[in-house]
Amino acid sequence: MFHMQRTFLPLCLLAVGVLATSGTPPNGRPIGTPPPFLVPSTPWADSVFSTLSLDERIAQLMMVAAYSNKDARHETEIEQLVRERNIGGLIFFQGGPARQAKLTNRYQAAAKTPLLLGMDLEWGLAMRLDSTIRFPRQMTLGALQDDRKVEAMGEEIARQMKRLGIHVSFSPVVDVNNNPANPVINDRSFGEDRENVARKGIAYMRGLQNGGVIATAKHFPGHGDVDSDSHLTLPMIAHSRTHLDSLELYPFQRLVDEGLAAVMVAHLEVPALDSTKGQPSTLSHPIVSDLLAREIGFRGLVFTDALNMKGVANADKPGAIELRALLAGNDVLLFPQDPVRAIERIRQAVDSNLIDRALIDHKCLKVLRAKEWAGLARMEPVKTEGLHADLNTMQGKLLRRQLYAGAITVLNDHKEILPFREVGTTRIASLVIGDTLNNAFQLGLQRYADVKTFRCDKAIKRDSLTALLRKLEDFDRVIVSVHNTTWRVNKDFGIPETAMDIVREIASRKPTVFALFANPYRLTRAYGAHYLASVITAYEETEETQDLVSQVIFGGLGANGRLPITASSFFAAGDGRDLRPIGRFGYTFPESIGIQSKDLARIDEIAASGIKAQAYPGCEVLVAVDGQVMFNKAYGHSTYEKNRRVRTDDLYDLASITKVASTTLALMKLVDEGKIDLTQPLGHYLPEIEGEHTARSHGPA
Repeated sequence: MFHMQRTFLPLCLLAVGVLATSGTPPNGRPIGTPPPFLVPSTPWADSVFSTLSLDERIAQLMMVAAYSNKDARHETEIEQLVRERNIGGLIFFQGGPARQAKLTNRYQAAAKTPLLLGMDLEWGLAMRLDSTIRFPRQMTLGALQDDRKVEAMGEEIARQMKRLGIHVSFSPVVDVNNNPANPVINDRSFGEDRENVARKGIAYMRGLQNGGVIATAKHFPGHGDVDSDSHLTLPMIAHSRTHLDSLELYPFQRLVDEGLAAVMVAHLEVPALDSTKGQPSTLSHPIVSDLLAREIGFRGLVFTDALNMKGVANADKPGAIELRALLAGNDVLLFPQDPVRAIERIRQAVDSNLIDRALIDHKCLKVLRAKEWAGLARMEPVKTEGLHADLNTMQGKLLRRQLYAGAITVLNDHKEILPFREVGTTRIASLVIGDTLNNAFQLGLQRYADVKTFRCDKAIKRDSLTALLRKLEDFDRVIVSVHNTTWRVNKDFGIPETAMDIVREIASRKPTVFALFANPYRLTRAYGAHYLASVITAYEETEETQDLVSQVIFGGLGANGRLPITASSFFAAGDGRDLRPIGRFGYTFPESIGIQSKDLARIDEIAASGIKAQAYPGCEVLVAVDGQVMFNKAYGHSTYEKNRRVRTDDLYDLASITKVASTTLALMKLVDEGKIDLTQPLGHYLPEIEGEHTARSHGPA
């Protein structure tokens, strides 16, 4: 086995040498923008390289798994590996940001050579860490029409990563998902259209790399058309080379041409690329060296996928797997099962001339140059003070809200009932399936109209359904939503067929809007869904998506998302209708109009002081700018007896507040225009008022 691989070695070394120094790979294909860390740099990497022993140079090619939610024993083991073996880096998994920051400082302090730290952060730090902002999954982003928002997300994630001392994001996923049953990629992909995947992938990559973070496109050569999970087994991609060139490989080529820094190789069996039966692509010289490096022209860092995954772990013993991965052409060995044994086995291979030492040196120097570009030559400890606030800014939350809003997709509107217009005369009901009454969605709907709310479980008996249908007979329109959904394909995305039966029964009787807070692949087997009056998909279920969809239904917010996948013959990739807002209030953050939320804190103080002084028993404050409500809060009680608290859905008699409201607004405008000075008495501007007051004050008692 190893003898055969040795025969490929001179070619591998030749290719690496040419790619590192030339603008054209051996097959003659011009190379685009080089990876950012290959640009001219300071002598730091060369200086560090000269201090490393052979074992340490091999260790620089290891990235070991670390956690911030495990015990002291785990932390001690990692520190020993760092201190005694001088491993190259760590991939952090589950935990919390404050705990991880402390461990990062501890491990970096123990390291002879600064550690390259990476994480799986496809939807931001929240993919691995609690108490952080969770950005949309990539399928949601695939629905966006504005790729600049994806780039902005990449920049914000990079900012957060740098704040936490992380240098490598194992994102974006540029697999083209063309299998609805894919159990491992699915909504982690931008979709099924190769151009959309490539554009979004480039935008995400640019955002990360503009922010000084190494972006890693995955999972090469393409993990989108599998029906098994490489964490558990070795999936097979049975397509022809022509098919792979036209679809799976296309986004990778595009990102490489645009200056991609890193690629992660998947654990896949791809006979069209390597005919060796049972050969994982991670261990395949034809796939990693010949295809990725020579044909595609990639010169950046090549990471293996985690080497503890069953898709590769069953291929050989620990140590032998890592050796084979290096021989295949990978640079960084991710999550080795036994890093000490792997280092020793690779050194033995060098000592026995199975591997040329020049190959180890080349890969080690490449890793060090990547570290230099990522800022490790000027590394400072992570500051823990203010960390939570810095990772959870309102600007970051506003960007997330804009991403979710831009993705909302109206799939059909057969009766053109969206957005709802005649709400005063239309009887509207909302049914939530699988959630409690007055959830975030129903509360959002009730801001606009007198929406009657109902609920039921995802499976109900026939007599209960009949009773529910009878209650809905009095309404003109019904809004149905299913909740507590999931991303899991084998769980029907949290929407069992019994729940869809309820939706169909209602839709057969009333004009129905179906709000889908789940993966749109659920529509693949949603028989009759195309007969629904309207279908709106938000791709994910969060309080924010529920709030935003409620605004779309009533015209406070527009929608222009496009379906990134084909769900059925009725719902194809690219489908979506544009809806414009119709002048009703939308709801947003103060930051969307340039105001800081913290600057509105005084409103609470003013409202409380008025209640304390008994100027009023309670009140509601609503601030809107250009039709967007940025602040809406209720205070106190309806009466001084304090029997009922003021609510934001209370109705007020406008006639009783017109005098105060109109006068105040007019006065504010006059002050803005400099026509009135509030320090002057009223009589300064209305002398007749002062005269009347004087006459009355001297008149008879």
